[in-house]
Amino acid sequence: MKQLGKYILLIISLVGISTGEGVWAQTADSLLQIAVANNQELQALRLSYQAALEKAPQVSQLPNPEVGFGAFILPVETRLGPQRARLSLTQMFPWFGTLQAQEDWAIAEARATFERIAAYELELKYRIDNAYLVLYELSASQRILQENVILLQTLKDLAETKVASGRATLADVLRLDLRLDELSQRIQLLENNKRKPQAEINQILFRDLATTVVVPDTITQALLVLDRDSLMAEVRSTHPMLRMYELQQQAAEAAIQANTLQGRPTFGIGADYLNTGQRTDAFPEQNGRDAFQIRATISIPLYRGKYEAREREESLRIEALEARKLETLSRFGAMIEMAFTDYEEARLDLALYGQQIQTIRSAIEILEAGYASQAKSFDELLQLEVALLDYQLKQLQAIVKSHTAKAAITRYLPY
Repeated sequence: MKQLGKYILLIISLVGISTGEGVWAQTADSLLQIAVANNQELQALRLSYQAALEKAPQVSQLPNPEVGFGAFILPVETRLGPQRARLSLTQMFPWFGTLQAQEDWAIAEARATFERIAAYELELKYRIDNAYLVLYELSASQRILQENVILLQTLKDLAETKVASGRATLADVLRLDLRLDELSQRIQLLENNKRKPQAEINQILFRDLATTVVVPDTITQALLVLDRDSLMAEVRSTHPMLRMYELQQQAAEAAIQANTLQGRPTFGIGADYLNTGQRTDAFPEQNGRDAFQIRATISIPLYRGKYEAREREESLRIEALEARKLETLSRFGAMIEMAFTDYEEARLDLALYGQQIQTIRSAIEILEAGYASQAKSFDELLQLEVALLDYQLKQLQAIVKSHTAKAAITRYLPY
């Protein structure tokens, strides 16, 4: 009875841990919402996007006007008097449309940066889903082992009764104790292993690593709502990584347009004010009158090498981005195909394991009845118990595998 009390106490404590002691189970989606609000890498990407937006006002402004002042060390003598100082003001203007083209270029680059945020959110969702499923599998494995502990304890009680009546040997009881100790150890190891996925989830959520993550008691086989063709069509049109490459190509095209306009002449207008002193050796009309001059300038970009090199650079960038986009789409397609294969394997395994578990349980009931009336079938009972536990764990793994495959499939779709 002392041994029984130990196992019951272990089961009660672990059930309390696995259910969060009355706390509602958290869904992976609710955890993702916390991650979207708290994850620091995501916050850094948002700030990078906001910083990229600030580039547009920088490149869409006119050049600063130039103000100059000059004093004549040796005044220039004129008919109306010596010129003593010059004050000048000049404003340059780029070719028509250059400022707008530069602004469009900056905005296009910022839009590409924004898609990194959506892509990283999808990656966070996938990481949370995987860690969440690992945590669920560990918790569910504990419950399966706990059920087997109860089954073995019932068999042990029966064996002790038969030993007391002289119809069985004490070896049967000792073998059951060994098996119970083994299951007890496995349950505790599973509890310890739950700290790993829990720490990963809490790190993503940027909170205390020891915070308890509560998973549901039971989940069923995952269901898919899209076939391969529909999924790939959706990925081609909506995945943020592919959109990012397209926007980077648009930014490169905008850079080419801005570069073309930057290679056009620039114009400037200016004015000069010249201070003139009065003559003392003669008194002409308007003696000492100051001079005022208006002028226009043009800058002709004769050296075209840098503009031509910049255009070639952006054209090559567009080709490189197209290659990256095609490679990424191909990799996504391969990953999706493998995930569909895993899902189909899990579906077939679940059908088999369900039948096997039902058959083994029926066999155990028959052998238990035979063992109760006769000192036979003990070895077969232990073997069937081991087989039952094995198939229950395989069934759990197949369910988790179906959800892992679904997570691998839907990781490429905006949520």
